[in-house]
Amino acid sequence: MANETNDGDTGLSRAKAIMTDIEATTQKTANGKASSQRTKKPEKLTLAKLERRLFEACDILRGNMDASEFKEYIFGMLFLKRLSDQFDHDREKLRQKYTKDKLREDLITKQLENPDKYDFYVPDKAHWSKIKHLKQSVGSGLNKALAAIEDANPDTLQDVLKAINFNRKVGQRTMDDSILIEFIQHFDEIPLSNDDFEFPDLLGAAYEYLIKYFADSAGKKGGEFYTPAEVVRMMVHVLEPQEGMSVCDPCAGSGGMLIQSRHYVEEIGGNPRDLSLAGQELNGGTWAVCKMNMILHGIRSADIRQGCTLKNPQHRDKATGEIRRFDRVIANPPFAQNAPKKADVEFPERYHTFTKGKKADLMFVQHMASSLKSDGKMAVVMPHGVLFRSGEEKDCRKRFIKEGILEAVIGLPAGLFYGTGIPACVLVINKDGASKRKSVLFINADLEFKESKNQNSLRPEDIEKITHVYHKHLDVTKYSRNVPIKELEDEDFNLNIRRYVDNSPSPEPHDVRAHLHGGVPLSEVDALGPYFDNYAGLRELLFQPRDENYLDFAEAIQGKDDIKPLIESADGVQQKHKQFHQALDKWWKKHVSEIEALPDNKNVFDLRRQFLGSLGKALVPQGILDLHQVHGALAAYMNSLAADFKSVAASGWGPELIPEEDILQSQFPEVLEKIEQDHARIAELEALFAAADASEEGDEPEESEDGVLPKELVKSLKADKKELTAIVKQIKKQVKSMRQDAKRMEAANYSKAEINEKLAEASDDEAEGIDVQEQIEKIDEQLARHSALETELKTLKGGIKEVGKQRDELVTAARSKISVDEAKQLILERFQRVLSERFDGYLRQYQRVLTSEIENLCEKYAVTTAAILAERDQEAAQLNQFLKELGYE
Repeated sequence: MANETNDGDTGLSRAKAIMTDIEATTQKTANGKASSQRTKKPEKLTLAKLERRLFEACDILRGNMDASEFKEYIFGMLFLKRLSDQFDHDREKLRQKYTKDKLREDLITKQLENPDKYDFYVPDKAHWSKIKHLKQSVGSGLNKALAAIEDANPDTLQDVLKAINFNRKVGQRTMDDSILIEFIQHFDEIPLSNDDFEFPDLLGAAYEYLIKYFADSAGKKGGEFYTPAEVVRMMVHVLEPQEGMSVCDPCAGSGGMLIQSRHYVEEIGGNPRDLSLAGQELNGGTWAVCKMNMILHGIRSADIRQGCTLKNPQHRDKATGEIRRFDRVIANPPFAQNAPKKADVEFPERYHTFTKGKKADLMFVQHMASSLKSDGKMAVVMPHGVLFRSGEEKDCRKRFIKEGILEAVIGLPAGLFYGTGIPACVLVINKDGASKRKSVLFINADLEFKESKNQNSLRPEDIEKITHVYHKHLDVTKYSRNVPIKELEDEDFNLNIRRYVDNSPSPEPHDVRAHLHGGVPLSEVDALGPYFDNYAGLRELLFQPRDENYLDFAEAIQGKDDIKPLIESADGVQQKHKQFHQALDKWWKKHVSEIEALPDNKNVFDLRRQFLGSLGKALVPQGILDLHQVHGALAAYMNSLAADFKSVAASGWGPELIPEEDILQSQFPEVLEKIEQDHARIAELEALFAAADASEEGDEPEESEDGVLPKELVKSLKADKKELTAIVKQIKKQVKSMRQDAKRMEAANYSKAEINEKLAEASDDEAEGIDVQEQIEKIDEQLARHSALETELKTLKGGIKEVGKQRDELVTAARSKISVDEAKQLILERFQRVLSERFDGYLRQYQRVLTSEIENLCEKYAVTTAAILAERDQEAAQLNQFLKELGYE
C-alpha cells in the first residue's frame, strides 16, 4: 500500500506515493511470474465513465454559451468521433477477412474503399485522423467534415449533419479555435467503436443521458424535444407493443417513445429487431437529433420523417398512397397549437371534427386514431382542457365515445412536463373490441408522485399501479372507476376526471370532547391499526389508557418533538425492519445465482421477469409494502443498475464495473480519506475568508481568531506598512544626521549641555523609530498568518485538481490489483447493497407517514380548550396587575 505520510501531506502526495508503489509492484510482477488469474483484458468503456467524459466535454463549453446550447456541439463531435472509430474497426475486420481469403493487395485496397462495404462510410477528408490536427478555421473544418460524411451516406444521413454548425454565432462571435481544439482533444481520448463498449447499446444509453441533460438545461424549451422517461415508460407499458408490430410517434421529438417501445419488446423476451418504428417531427433540429438517436442505438431501419403531421402526414401506404396504419401509436403533441385550416390539410377525411380557429389538441388525437389498424391501440398526452371544453371538442369526444374507441382516461400529476406546471392526462384509444365497449376507465393518479423542487416525477410504484389497474380494468376507491357510457351521455360527454373519480382527501376528524377535555379519540388511534400490527408494542409505547373511548399520550411524550425519536428507537420498529431485511436477504441468497448466470445466458430482461413474482411473494407478506410498491422498488433497482447488468451479461465480471469511488475505497481508502480531509479544510478556509469579507457595512474590518483578514484590511495594512516603512527610513536618516551634528558640535567646542540635548533628541527619535518598527513587525505577523492560510488554500486546491487529473490512472492502477473473482464479489456486494438501500427508502417513508399521523394527533389534542382558556385567564390577570401597578386602574 502507500508509503507512510504525515498529517501535513495533501491528497496529491498520498496519490503520488501510491502510484509509485503500484509502479514498483507492477515492475516486480513483470519481472516475475504473473498470476494467470490476474491477466487483464483491455479495459472497456463503462456507461458511468462515458457519461462522465461527456459531462467534462460540456464543462469545456461552459461559460462560452448557455448549457441549453451545448447540444449541437456535443452531438456533432460525438457523431464525428463515433463514425470514424467504428469505420476504422470495420475496415480492419474487412482487411483481416480479405487477407485470410488471400486476395491480392490491390483488390483488398479497392474493396476497402468501397462505401457499400460499410454501415457508414467516412471519406478520408472527414476522418478523425485529419480532424484532430485542425489548428486554424477549426469550425469550418468540422462543418466540412460533417458535410462530407453526409454526402457519402445519403440514404441514411441526408440533411442530418449539415444542419450542425460549429461556426454558429454565440452572442456576437463564433467559438474560438482554441476552445474547439480543446474540445477535439478531449474527444480524441474517448474510444467509441463497438468493441470499446461494455455492452452493445452503451452509446445509445449515453445519448439518452445527454438528451435528458440538455432538456433539463433548456427548461421550458426542453419540452419541445423530450418527454420525461417515467411518463413514456408508463405509456409504453399501457400499450404493450409486441414483436412483429409497427409503432409510430407522429410528434417524435428526440425519439424517446420509439426507443422505449423497442426496450419494452426486449424486456418481455421479444426480438426488438422485429419491431417497425416510424416517426415524424416538424422541427428540423429536433428531427436530426431523433435520427442520430436511432443511429446511435443501432436502429437503422427506423423511418423518421420531417414535416407537419397535421397538414402533411409523411407515412403513406406504398401500395395505395393512403395514410399508413400502425399497430401502436404513441405521442406527446405540443399543447394548444393552433388548428390548421381545412384547405391546408392533406387527407382531410382523417378528421371527423375540425376545431376551426381553436386549439389543435384533439386534431392530433383524430390523426393518430386514423393511423391505427382495426385492432390498434394508441396513447397520447393531452392537456385537461380537451376533457371538458365545449363546441367542436365536445363533438369530438362524443364521437370517440359513441364509436367505443375511447378506452381510458388517465389523470397525471401536475408539474411532470417541461415548460408547463399544469396537470395533463393520457387518452387511451383502442379499436380492438370497440363495438362491444360499454364503459370508459377513468384513473385519477394526480396525487401519487415524487415531488421535487424543479419538476415532479412518477415513481416506479406509480407506474406499476397505473398499468396494473388499466390492464385489469379495476375499480379502486378514490383512484379508478369504469364509468358506463350512459353516465357519460348524461353528463353531456364532459370527461372531467374528478367528476367520476374524486380523490379529495377525507375531512380531518375533530373530536369536540377531546378538544375540550383532553385525550386522544380511540377511533383515530384504531385507524392506524395496520401500523401498530406491524410494529409490536409501539401503540403501548405511545399511548396510555384514559377511559373506554379515549387514550392519553404516554408520559415520555411531553410534546410533538418527542414523538419521532421515540418511534425511531422503538424495539418493535427496529425488529420489524430487521425481519423485513432478513426476508430480503433470504430472497437474495436464493436468487443471486440468477445474476451470477448472466455472463452465460446473457439475458438481462429475463432477470426482471424472474424477480417480479418471487420478490413480491417474499416481501408483501411482511405487511409494510403492497405489491405495487415492491414491483416499483424492483423496477427502480433494475433501471438504476441496467447498464451494470448489461455489462456483466456482455463482458463478464470485470473490475471496470466497480464504481470509481468504490474501487478507490476498497484499494486506497487512505487516499480518499486524505482527499476528504483536504476538501473539508478547503471548505473551512473558504468559509473563513468569506466570513471575513462579509462584515456589515460600516463595521471596522478586523482580523479573525484564525488569522484571516478581510480584503479591505489587507489592503489597509499594506498601505500602513508602506507608510510606516517610509517613516522609519526618515527617522533613521534624521537620527544619523543628528548624531553627525553632535560630533560637529563637539569638534566646534559646543557646551556639554547642548551636545547632550542634541543626542537626547536623536535617542528620542530613535525610540520612536523602534516603536514604528514594532508596528511594522506586527503588521508583518498579521499578513504572514493571512498569507500562510491563502497559500495553504491554494496548495490544497492545486493538490485536489492534480489528483483529479490523475484519477483515471489511479483507478486503472487500482483495478489492476483486483482479480476477476474479487471483482465479482465486490460487484455482487454492491448489487445487494443497492437493493437493500432501495427498500430502506420505502421503510423510512412508511415510518415517516406513521410519525406524521401521530404528530398530527398531538397537535390536535395535546392541548385542551380548557388549558388554552386557563392560560388566557392567567395572562389577562397578569396584564391587569401590571395596569394597576402603572396606575391605569
